[in-house]
Amino acid sequence: MASMIGKFFLQFLEPLAIVGLFLFISILIVGKKAKGAQFFMIIALILLAVLGNVFFSSWFMRSMEWRHMPMDITSTKADAIVVLVDGVYPAETPRLRVELGEEADRILYATALFQRGAAPGMLLVGDVQETEAAKQLLLELGVPEQVIFLNQTSNNIVEIVTSSAGALQVVGAESILLITSALEMDRMQFAFEQSELEVIPAPCDYHVTKTSWETLKSLGVKNVLMNLMPTSESFARSVATLGEYFSLAFYRMRVIL
Repeated sequence: MASMIGKFFLQFLEPLAIVGLFLFISILIVGKKAKGAQFFMIIALILLAVLGNVFFSSWFMRSMEWRHMPMDITSTKADAIVVLVDGVYPAETPRLRVELGEEADRILYATALFQRGAAPGMLLVGDVQETEAAKQLLLELGVPEQVIFLNQTSNNIVEIVTSSAGALQVVGAESILLITSALEMDRMQFAFEQSELEVIPAPCDYHVTKTSWETLKSLGVKNVLMNLMPTSESFARSVATLGEYFSLAFYRMRVIL
C-alpha cells in the first residue's frame, strides 16, 4: 500500500507532469489572479523550452553517457556477464516472434562478448517477460541454454543488486561484465560495486554520438533554425538524464549516511 501511495505522488514530480500541473493551475486562477497565472505559465514554458531543446538535451545526456566509453571487447574477461534486460518484447499475439526495441542491443552486445570468450556464462536481470524473451533471443543467436541464467526481479535497484549478487556468489563469480545503457551505467556500476563485486562496465545504447555532437556544436545558421522548437524526444532525453543524476545522488547519499 505504501509503495502504491509513493508511486502515486512521485508521478506529480515528473517534469512533464509539473508542466501540465502549472498550466492547469494557471487556467484555474487566471480570472482572479492574472499575474499568478502568468507566473505559472512562464515556468511551464521555460521547462518545455529548456528540457525540450535539442542542444540542451544532447549536451545534458552526453554529460552522463560519455562517462563510460566503449570497452575493448577483444581482451576483457570476467567470471560472468550481467545484462540488465530492456527493449525485448515477448512473442505475444499478434507478434510472430520476439521483437526488439531500442535497448535490445544489450542482448546483441552480450552475445558478441560471450562468443569472444569474455565470460563463461551470463545472468539476465529483469522482469519475467523480459528475461524469458531475452533468453529466447539468445538461443536463436546460438548461445547455449546451459550458460544462460535468469534473475527475474523487480525494477527496485536494491533488490536487483542483492538478488544478482547472491546468484553470482553461488557460482563463485567475483568479477562481472555489466551490460546496460551508457546513460544508466554510472548508477548501476556504483550499486553493484557495493556488493563487493569487481565491476567492468560494458556500456551500449548510446544516444549522443560523436558525429551528432560535432554537428550540433557547429551552430550554423541552418542548424540553429532547424532546431529552435522543443521536441518530445529531446524532452524525454532530458528527463531521463535528470532522473539518472537524481538517482545516482540518492544512492551515493544512502551509502554515506
